[in-house]
Amino acid sequence: MTARTVLILLDVDGVLNPRLVDQRLVLDPARAELVRQLADLGSIVWATTWSPTHTFHLTRDLGLSSDTEGIAFPRNLHFDPSNPAPTAKLHWVARWLARQDPQPDAVIWIDDILRHDAVGWATAQARPTHLVQPDLNVGLTAAHLDAVRLFVDGLAPTPS
Repeated sequence: MTARTVLILLDVDGVLNPRLVDQRLVLDPARAELVRQLADLGSIVWATTWSPTHTFHLTRDLGLSSDTEGIAFPRNLHFDPSNPAPTAKLHWVARWLARQDPQPDAVIWIDDILRHDAVGWATAQARPTHLVQPDLNVGLTAAHLDAVRLFVDGLAPTPS
């Protein structure tokens, strides 16, 4: 049996609720520990509009793998948390995932702004796809991590 490839697409604002200190994203210790625990369940992929420089330093500060990737979103990507319009990142996430070789066995997308179109997209995926939408005022919690762990534990083993 080979290992499963689980990608965890992780937003920053509204999920990790960082502070910006000397141009670096800083997480409170409890939130940083949740991210490290997520990284034990799959490969973190930054799905944020923060710059690659910010996520590079965040990756290092959290002790994540040096090959942690990020999805490049357009600089002018606009989204309004109060607007029920389409999920602004969905097109770019789907496009990035389609280019992965090999394709992941499962995807977890954690973002505070996931609309009905993202839910429909996740449901239509051939691979198991799990969405987690933290409240932007609270961010990622231990309960979200538990839900991710349940999803990962429930995945069928990958045949060798």
